[in-house]
Amino acid sequence: MSQYVRNGAGSAGKAAKRMGASRSVGKRLLQVIRDIDRVGAAEVLQKLNLTHLAGRPAAEVFIVLLEGMCPPGGRVDEAIARQALLDAVAHLAEIETGTFEEMTAQQLSEFFMDFVIRTIEGRVIADIGKHIVDAPESVVEVEGVMDQLHDFVAGCVHGHLSEHFDGISQKNDQEVSAIVETIYEASFELVSSTAGDLQ
Repeated sequence: MSQYVRNGAGSAGKAAKRMGASRSVGKRLLQVIRDIDRVGAAEVLQKLNLTHLAGRPAAEVFIVLLEGMCPPGGRVDEAIARQALLDAVAHLAEIETGTFEEMTAQQLSEFFMDFVIRTIEGRVIADIGKHIVDAPESVVEVEGVMDQLHDFVAGCVHGHLSEHFDGISQKNDQEVSAIVETIYEASFELVSSTAGDLQ
């Protein structure tokens, strides 16, 4: 992983720049979270013409938002963003956070970070996945490698970047975009430095 970020991608900054679709979806997702923090979930649903989803489970609302943010088809980068958001929504459904309106600021930030983690994981798999799955001899072993990769990326990123959400309701769209850019670069830097420490 350290070699991937430093040599394969060039640097944490260059690795982050390759996440074009993921950064774009991330910006729109964080804008929604910002607006929820600013005016409340009910008003956000009204703004998005989704009032018919009031009182529905959070995962159900995010699935509808997903279709607008990252429709099916497109390049590999777009597929990575869509799959990451699908997986993050599936995890949201598993932990049963309640309705969209009941989600706390902490749950929303955790959901966003889950999306970021899964996009980084997806990018790595797309780039070097062929080499990752050469050694395992069974589906169970492949799944074990994939789980280890997810846990490693999550362990590097999760909990380290929460300060970026401070005062999110006061940020304009340009500032939200800058936050997403910073989060991706910082995430790749964390992945690279932690992998280097483990060698």
